[in-house]
Amino acid sequence: MKDLEIMDERIIRVVDLLEQIKSVDEMINLHRQKGDEEDIMLIQYQYRREKHIKELSSILEELNIKPSDLAA
Repeated sequence: MKDLEIMDERIIRVVDLLEQIKSVDEMINLHRQKGDEEDIMLIQYQYRREKHIKELSSILEELNIKPSDLAA
């Protein structure tokens, strides 16, 4: 599977965004443990997560994938 060549850059970007969202979620969980919802780092990670989600949604829309398509 590692030898698979991906021709569409959007698919590569989707994978990258998913990895970034996962990483940001870990940092959000770490900062939430402090119990301070006003923590500037927590707020920044939440903002970054929203930004990644918006970009991901945009790319999925370009690929003709709607959020309702993802619901099982």
